[in-house]
Amino acid sequence: MINVFFKALASSAMILSISACSTVDGLEPSDTGITIDVSNKSYNEVWKSSISAMSTNLAIVEMNKKAGVIKSEAPAGMATWGEVVGLFVTPVVPSADSYSIRIVSKKRSTYQITGQNWAPTIAARIQADLESE
Repeated sequence: MINVFFKALASSAMILSISACSTVDGLEPSDTGITIDVSNKSYNEVWKSSISAMSTNLAIVEMNKKAGVIKSEAPAGMATWGEVVGLFVTPVVPSADSYSIRIVSKKRSTYQITGQNWAPTIAARIQADLESE
């Protein structure tokens, strides 16, 4: 009887932990994040700065310039399961008057206490890079 209880408890815990995980596939521009607006820069300049910011201390796992999407992961560490980060650029035309860059950062697990919100760091890197050009 106790064995059955522990098996059910272990199965429930596993299902709960799997269903509460964030992946790069689940990142959407509508998620909570930071938006920065960029004027007087070309799409290529915005894209280049975005790639640089998203690859510093993160691993890019998906990149689609035509869609304006970059997705990265932060590795798991001693005190964290890692994070997933998405960057979404709109509009995706070469010569717009301005661009919006939406940065979304999520912890791998809903139950993860530690972890970093990468959105402010990435936004600051992009702004500093674009202002120096």
